[in-house]
Amino acid sequence: MPRDRTRTAPPILALVAAARVGVGATMLLAPDRFFSPESGTETLLMQTIGIRDLVLGSGGCAAWLRGVDNEFRGWATIGLISDSADLLLGLRSKPLVGTRGALVATLAPVPFVGAGLFGLARRLRTA
Repeated sequence: MPRDRTRTAPPILALVAAARVGVGATMLLAPDRFFSPESGTETLLMQTIGIRDLVLGSGGCAAWLRGVDNEFRGWATIGLISDSADLLLGLRSKPLVGTRGALVATLAPVPFVGAGLFGLARRLRTA
C-alpha cells in the first residue's frame, strides 16, 4: 500500500489510538486498577475488554506510523463505533449493575467518543 506522506488525520486521533493501547494493556495486565473485582469472571471480562482496546489501538497506531490515512481513518472509525456501543450499553445497564455501575459504564467511554468525534469531524472539514 503506498505511503501518504501528507497526513490529513488530526493528531488527536493518534492520541486516542495511543491512549487505547495504554488503557487496553492496563486492563489486560492489571484489571484491578479500574475496579475491585469480586470474581474471576469480572477479572476475565476486564481482560477481554483490554484485549479489544489493545488490538484497536495497536492497529490505529500502526496505520498512523505507516502514514496510510485511509487505513488509519478506518481504525479510528471502528474504535469510535466500539466506544459508542459501550456508551449506549452503559445507558441501559442500571437494572443489571445498579446506579453507580451504570454511571461508570456510561461515562468511561465518553472521552474516547468525544475525541473520536472531534477528530473525525475535523478530518472531514479538512478533506
